Amino acid sequence: MIWRKKNEKRLISILLCGALVLSMAACGSKEGAKKEETKTEETTKGNSGEATDKKYGLDMDSIVVAISSGYEPFCFDKDNELQGYDVDMWKEFEERTGIKVKWERADFSGLLGLLDSGKADVVAAQLTPTPEREEKYAFTEPETYYGSVIVVSNDNTDIKSADDLAGKTIGVGAGNEMQQDIEAMYPNGEVKFEIYQSATLENMLKDVEMGRIDGMLAQDIQAYMAIEKSGVKCKVVTPAFESSCGALAVKKDNTELLDGLNAFIKEIKEDGTSKAISEKWIGADVSVESK
Repeated sequence: MIWRKKNEKRLISILLCGALVLSMAACGSKEGAKKEETKTEETTKGNSGEATDKKYGLDMDSIVVAISSGYEPFCFDKDNELQGYDVDMWKEFEERTGIKVKWERADFSGLLGLLDSGKADVVAAQLTPTPEREEKYAFTEPETYYGSVIVVSNDNTDIKSADDLAGKTIGVGAGNEMQQDIEAMYPNGEVKFEIYQSATLENMLKDVEMGRIDGMLAQDIQAYMAIEKSGVKCKVVTPAFESSCGALAVKKDNTELLDGLNAFIKEIKEDGTSKAISEKWIGADVSVESK
């Protein structure tokens, strides 16, 4: 009887030990499966480029944007804050990515130098990707499309097109590629250029109106708005002598940022955000090329 009780106790102990081992094994199996599942999930996300919450593949906390304010309607100061098409676009970028946008100001002619010095990550000034610029910098897909025009005084009857500029003095902003376009039309230097450092058109328009220069070069969008706002007695010579586009510029080797910005531009064009911002500031959709 005593032997039987001892064996029963031994049997119970063996069964309890067995159950404990099985339980531990099951827990280990579940934990291993969970780890493997997590590892697989991370690997899958890594393969798809979504291992983190990086929007457009950009791994940065902040981005420094070089601008030239006074460039209405794209970027200008009003009521002690920056406003305009470019400003709203970067606000949208900040909202979608969580990347803090910081501004670095300079005259238009000094903007690309901020890239060279490392003081800015990107230039946002409706730059045209000319062959000379593309040798040194990388440009995004176009943000906007515009026409290059000549502005003259209302009483000017001599200049009806870009073919009438020989012997004339024409104002142009420093670093503006439109000067190169006109120089290509007049390779013997028949046109004299008066260079203005400011990105605003105010001084040039006044000089055109007063007859100090014969005309000036500008984007059609900016020219129409500046004439209306200032009230100067000037007019735009139509049609535009050149069609161009505006894009963002980054360092040539910064392919990650270039790809990310292109993805952003593509997305806001497809979902209608670019159109809405354009119509707000310009009254028309300049984010698509005119047919």
